[in-house]
Amino acid sequence: MLSETIPDQLDLFASSRWPRRPYCTDDFEAGLKIRSLEQALGRRYIQANPPKLRVWSMFDVDRSGAAVAWEDADLPPPTWVTQNKANGHAHLVWGLTAPVLVDGIEARRAPLRYLAAVESMMREKLRADPGFGGLITKNPRHPEWRTLRGPVLGYELSELAECLPGLERHVCRRAAPEESGLGRNVTVFDHVRGWAYRAVREYRAAGGLDGWNSWLAAVYGRALARNGEFPVPMDPRECWWVARSVAKWTWQRMDGDSFSRWQAAQGKKGGLAKGKAYEDRRASARLLRAAGRPVAAIAAELGVHRDTVYSWLSE
Repeated sequence: MLSETIPDQLDLFASSRWPRRPYCTDDFEAGLKIRSLEQALGRRYIQANPPKLRVWSMFDVDRSGAAVAWEDADLPPPTWVTQNKANGHAHLVWGLTAPVLVDGIEARRAPLRYLAAVESMMREKLRADPGFGGLITKNPRHPEWRTLRGPVLGYELSELAECLPGLERHVCRRAAPEESGLGRNVTVFDHVRGWAYRAVREYRAAGGLDGWNSWLAAVYGRALARNGEFPVPMDPRECWWVARSVAKWTWQRMDGDSFSRWQAAQGKKGGLAKGKAYEDRRASARLLRAAGRPVAAIAAELGVHRDTVYSWLSE
């Protein structure tokens, strides 16, 4: 169901789905450069996902015949495959029809965890490299690679989840899905923002450019430290995007009054622990539903009313 295609004829490069100024390179030893999309599309390697968004779910399969790994894994055809002509290794890419916000305070935890779970199981089924962060991929327009095109541009996350029977059991079995892929991003984000809400007050007191620079450095250091605890850390540039999002949002909004209002709001929800449990149950409901469980069974398992489950699923 994949067809070899002329790279220049691909309809993949709508500006809304790619970074305006992506990282790119012809040689990793020479380092990554930031260029316009038009210029970057002439390089062998390119950043496909815009900062803060997951538009493309990408997997690195390092073995001969990787281009057909999706068939062996019983997954739908990828949007595109870029294969090394010499050794058969490939990047397999699935487009998402509804991109997911993966960085920033505005990112919602439930969709993030849902996406992380889907990508975690897909990675396992594909036997893909867990250390591949997806920041840079083989450019599907470059003649260096054999490019294969799938039948559709993108999938709903629920469509991908339907091809992953036992998704919720997989997540429970994999006690730490955050150790690879998007899960690392989610974990670093949660860790840093929980600390930042309080810590920013000390740096705001200094004020000015010096205060901001010190705060940004402190947040980035916190993110790098947590990232270093993973067996396979993500790219430091991804840490930077997480840290900058958290630092900017807290610096602009978490003054003394805002912090007091935030604490009060958390108290009304039953405290931080209860709020986290609520988010986890909501994410679990979406995973269970994606795996085909009826609403009544989900409600019974999570100890909530069916109307609550319907509300979570409609968000």
